[in-house]
Amino acid sequence: MTSADRPATTWADGEFGDLLSLSTRAGEDGAVTVTATGEVDALTAPAFRLVLDSQLQRRPSELVVDLSGIRFLGSAGLSVLVDAHRAAHDRDVALRLIATTRAVTGALTVTGLMELFTVTGHASR
Repeated sequence: MTSADRPATTWADGEFGDLLSLSTRAGEDGAVTVTATGEVDALTAPAFRLVLDSQLQRRPSELVVDLSGIRFLGSAGLSVLVDAHRAAHDRDVALRLIATTRAVTGALTVTGLMELFTVTGHASR
């Protein structure tokens, strides 16, 4: 395992118990993957925002947000994703979401946000 494969940021347990776990991994190609597992709601969205903002400030070539482990995505989480989209665009960073659960795809579809994002069902392009 190289240093690029180790989680750079992990938010697990802490004050959110097992509601939300966030980890970050930088790839050798300059892309960064943030993996979120659990629930993104009004309580956990600030932590989600903090991690995405900190990675976008680093201006990776691509920011991949892996939401395949999300069980619930509320309006606060959707707001974080929209703000991340704007920030990525402003910094010329490609943003891609990995969405495989109905909790995520349903929320993006019903709100009309699916078309805003590049959404895939897997890690590779």
